[in-house]
Amino acid sequence: MRFLTVALLFAAVPATAQVPQARTWWAFVSLGPGGAADSGFYASGVGAAWQRGSKLYMARVASLDTKTQKRISDAGFLVGVSRRPTRFQLAFAGGIGVVKDSRDSTALAMPFEAQGTWILSDVFAIGLRTFASINRLENFGGTAVTVHLGRIRR
Repeated sequence: MRFLTVALLFAAVPATAQVPQARTWWAFVSLGPGGAADSGFYASGVGAAWQRGSKLYMARVASLDTKTQKRISDAGFLVGVSRRPTRFQLAFAGGIGVVKDSRDSTALAMPFEAQGTWILSDVFAIGLRTFASINRLENFGGTAVTVHLGRIRR
């Protein structure tokens, strides 16, 4: 009987509720200096990210360009960690992608990215993005100023 009473008591007490994890998403564009082994270029990028709690998922294209042509670019899917969006957000991610150079050669790539973002409102942020793409064609990377638009903070 004592066991039944304790069991009913525990059944009547609600379990502690889990705090809902904020779901945020945004699109971004970026531009800044970049480089490969032979020289420096313009680094540009465009992508989208989705965050739930501290987990970050990102699809992005990063490229190095000259004034007249696209030198090399990669398209990748990255997974990483990020602080929950407050006024300032730090994010780190790595993944897998495909790189293509100006000669139309392609190869698998390992893209990496780090971002520091200053969140100005619930839908707008600016930041600094550093990226690298490790691949067999030509490793490249860059640092760029980035603009984020979306549901950045919930």
